[in-house]
Amino acid sequence: MANGLQIYEDTVVTEVEDHLIRTSGGNVLAAQIVFAVHYPFLKFPGMYFARMHQERSYVLALEGAGKIHGMYIGDGEEKFSFRQYGDWLLLGGEGHRTGENREGGCYMRLKETAAKLYPGSHVAAAWSAQDCITSDGIPFIGIYTSDRPNWYVATGFQKWGMSSSMVSALILKDLICNRENPFADVFSPSRFSAEEIPHIVKDGKKAVAGLTRRFFQIPDETISSLERGQGAVVTTSEGKVGVYKTEEGEIRQVDIICPHMGCQLSWNPDEQSWDCPCHGSRFDVEGNLLDDPAQEGIQCSGIQE
Repeated sequence: MANGLQIYEDTVVTEVEDHLIRTSGGNVLAAQIVFAVHYPFLKFPGMYFARMHQERSYVLALEGAGKIHGMYIGDGEEKFSFRQYGDWLLLGGEGHRTGENREGGCYMRLKETAAKLYPGSHVAAAWSAQDCITSDGIPFIGIYTSDRPNWYVATGFQKWGMSSSMVSALILKDLICNRENPFADVFSPSRFSAEEIPHIVKDGKKAVAGLTRRFFQIPDETISSLERGQGAVVTTSEGKVGVYKTEEGEIRQVDIICPHMGCQLSWNPDEQSWDCPCHGSRFDVEGNLLDDPAQEGIQCSGIQE
């Protein structure tokens, strides 16, 4: 958002300078710019790609499971959440880092848990969500970076978007109006603590693994071995590509390199999508962009088996 002008989802931001936003729909000149985004798409300055990662989690809406009051979140190896919405009990869990779900089965395991905890209930709906998480688990709200004092950011809300958005509005309003805010330092993107180091190192190793996979990992799958409704990274005469075989036997072939920073994508069988294990961008079987920080889709070609 720039001076109250919202940049809509179907508008591609091509470049951001000090006070200028260049987009596919035109340019915007602004005194202050707020990056209220899921995952900051600019690599530099800020280097947010090295300080955050993305996770997916899954939810079932159960009918016939009774009603509970309040919201409950488990803390242990099996982390499930429980909350009521009308007549439906929402059971969440089976979370994983985006791009690390090659075997699938998240919905199946969650349904098994529902059957065990709430026998007699049945699934009315199922879906997943993606959350952006900072190294220390606290959102980044404040000045984007020290050398861009007129840029602001609000990101890394984890699973607390509604409450964190209110905190963001209050802090950013005070910063833009040059007012003191007692919580600004807690959420400041420029903060640093020793607790961040192991998380940054871990996220860095994940990114390196995703980058090197495209060069050193040889796929086991072949196009002929793929079952209908499955996808995999395979080697063809053109090199390594992502292939999805439709239920009708048609092949959807995509470029397997994420346009954000060049990591190799992985197949997510639960969502039937191509996911980036480095920074969480996602693409459908046709190559269309589903989740940022990538700003464009991947090339797709279809051939009949």
